[in-house]
Amino acid sequence: MMDRERRQLEDEEPGVLLYEEDEKGQLVVVKSLESASSAYLRFTNRTSRAVDVWWRDFSGVKKHYVRLQADTYFDINSFITHPWEFSDVATKETCVINNKAIFRPPSNIGGMLYRTNWNITIRVRSLRRSAMLVLAQRLNDPAAVDALGLPRVLAEEIKKLITVFHRPHTPTPPQRD
Repeated sequence: MMDRERRQLEDEEPGVLLYEEDEKGQLVVVKSLESASSAYLRFTNRTSRAVDVWWRDFSGVKKHYVRLQADTYFDINSFITHPWEFSDVATKETCVINNKAIFRPPSNIGGMLYRTNWNITIRVRSLRRSAMLVLAQRLNDPAAVDALGLPRVLAEEIKKLITVFHRPHTPTPPQRD
């Protein structure tokens, strides 16, 4: 997935449609298709923070499914044509399974009678982004950034991240229907 597409996925609000390129090079809506071939899944949060699990319905609308704390798992009976997405609760960054932002169970597990485990991880970050996240987690006061002598653009980004990490607890989104 290109950086532009990653940013679109990160900034996306629930209910907004997402498009991807199909095998013919055409843009299509990311959505659940038929519910024919079962997939018994376990999503395990291998990140150090809480992650929201999202499902794309048959219209392509992003629906919140569950919130997973670090090192916990969630079992779901799904289908191989159903897309799943994952995002960090605090930063809204896209998390991945097998380095893919949109997870669809592989067709070879369709119809298997046992559950397969899929690890949710963070995607590869730039050194700049990693350093900014560490600073934002360690500093409690945005005013403390000024003492670091950073360029104004970096300082402003870190200040925004500090407010994200240190704001009051984000309520859990409404659960699925």
